[in-house]
Amino acid sequence: MTSAHNDRIREQFRLQAPTFNDSGFATSGLDWILAQLAPRVGEQALDVAAGAGHLGRALAPHVAHVSALDLTPEMLGQGDRLARAAGLRNITFAVGDATGLPWLGAQFDLVVCRLTLHQVVDPAAVVREMGRVTRPDGRIGIIDILLDGPGVAEENSRLERLRDPSHNRSLTRAEICDLLGDAGATVTSKVERDNPVELEDWMQRSQTPELDRAEIRRRLDAELAGGRPTGLRPVRTGDSVTFTHVWGTIVAVPAG
Repeated sequence: MTSAHNDRIREQFRLQAPTFNDSGFATSGLDWILAQLAPRVGEQALDVAAGAGHLGRALAPHVAHVSALDLTPEMLGQGDRLARAAGLRNITFAVGDATGLPWLGAQFDLVVCRLTLHQVVDPAAVVREMGRVTRPDGRIGIIDILLDGPGVAEENSRLERLRDPSHNRSLTRAEICDLLGDAGATVTSKVERDNPVELEDWMQRSQTPELDRAEIRRRLDAELAGGRPTGLRPVRTGDSVTFTHVWGTIVAVPAG
C-alpha cells in the first residue's frame, strides 16, 4: 500500500474502532462465512487486515490458533478486548501491512481476508502474500463487497469514498478470481449473498461529515425516484433507508 493511503486507512479506522463491537453490520454474515471456509480442528489460521478480528474471533473456537494482523492499533486493541471478554485464548493480534506479511512461506492452513480488498491500493499484492503464506494443502478465503451491476463503478466509488475516504474500489467477482489465479491459486468455490445495511448507522459508524452524509442521502433519494443506479439498490421503509452490499466468499487452494 502507499504510505499516504495507509495513513488514510489508519485515521479512518482509528475513528471507527469503538463502533466495531459485536453488534450491527460488523458481525453480519459470520456464520455464513464460516460455513464456506469450513475451519478444522488443529489448523493454524491467519486473519489478514483483521480490523477488530471479527472473523478471526469467529474462527478461534474451531481451530488451534488464529493470528490477526492489521494496520490500525486501535482496531487491534478493540479486537483484543472483545476476545478477552469472550474467553478466547488462542488468538493473537499484531500490527502489520497485508502487502508484506511478516511470516515465512507456507505457515498457515487457512488464510482469510474479510472486507479489505476494496480498501487497498494494491489488492494483487495482498492476494499474493496470502498465497505465499498458505500451506500447499491449505485454503485461502476472501470475503469482500462485490461491485453490483454494470456501469456503476465510478458512482459507487464516489459514494463509498464520501462515507469513508480510505475506500479504494470495490471489485467484481471475476476480478477477485483473476487475482487469485495470478497468485497461482485455484478457485474452488464462489458464493454470494445480499447484505442489507441501514444507511444512517453506516454513516454514523464512520463519523462521516454532515455535508457528505447529505450528498449520499441526496444521491440515493435520486435513485429511489428513478435516477441512475449506484450499485447500492436503496429501499425506503418509512423514514429509514437501507441499501445492499453484495458480499462474495471466494475460496481457493494454492499452487501445489
